[in-house]
Amino acid sequence: MTGLKITSPAKTILFGEHAVVYGYPAIAIPVSQLKTTITIYPNPLGKSNDITIIAPDIGLHKNLTSLPKTHPFFTAFDVVCHHLGITSYPSCTLKITSTIPIASGLGSSASIAVSLIKAFSQFLGAVLPPQTITDLSYQVETIYHGTPSGIDNTVIGFEKGVIFQKEKKVQFLEVGKPVSILIANSGVHGKTKEAVSGVRKRWEQDKTKYETLFEKIGTITQQALDSLKTGHEIKLGLLMNENHACLQSIGVSHPKLDLLVNTARSNGAFGAKLCGGGLGGNMIALINPDHSEEIQQALKQAGATQTYLTKIESTSL
Repeated sequence: MTGLKITSPAKTILFGEHAVVYGYPAIAIPVSQLKTTITIYPNPLGKSNDITIIAPDIGLHKNLTSLPKTHPFFTAFDVVCHHLGITSYPSCTLKITSTIPIASGLGSSASIAVSLIKAFSQFLGAVLPPQTITDLSYQVETIYHGTPSGIDNTVIGFEKGVIFQKEKKVQFLEVGKPVSILIANSGVHGKTKEAVSGVRKRWEQDKTKYETLFEKIGTITQQALDSLKTGHEIKLGLLMNENHACLQSIGVSHPKLDLLVNTARSNGAFGAKLCGGGLGGNMIALINPDHSEEIQQALKQAGATQTYLTKIESTSL
């Protein structure tokens, strides 16, 4: 039986994570090499609202209605039905798979949320605009992360590089020349919810220190936008290093991430930093693609479990 197939990419944050929660800008890009795939099949003989969810990656095979109402999968279904104004949904089966590592800073939960929103709506013939997909998937993301910034579901919902700032219209990234980004998995599961709540707790205890750090990250991000527009790789790499130092100062790095960041730098990367929530997960390095293989090899020797090379293509300015 032919089903409706939906895919959504991963993402990585280039600059601005954590500070973005406090109103500063952040830069993020989709990573198309990694993705969530949902295939939804009709069950012509099934009853209304009889929906089976099969997610082999997490060992789930259940009827949607048997999941807690606070489960992200149920929340995605609920927000789509509410948005479309329906109370009865045709019987179907959803199979969910993903090549995005879980808890790694690459937006696995947001990619699933966006894919679910698109699958549940498109199965009914409703093709939602990217902004609506982004808004609905944010409601699902709050189940995973409590008070997420909204950047993950935005970059994945639009599938474009974005400049994201709370309560401001999304801007799309302008890039003067192609930029190669190497992503390496530390093998340590990231703890986004713990990282975000920990930063908030420390911010509440010492607002002056943390506001200064957030402001510095915001300045770095603005400078990075200029470097991306002009194609100044060396400057961009130095800014990446500065951003990582700030993330260390707010307490979201990890010894394994620091090791990989230093390894990338010492093997020819222009710059490197952790990406995403931190406390594990992935790091990114800005590299010359001609040196990709040797840097990847060095990172694996230092303990990286996986590496991925992605490119930010130039845009017309």
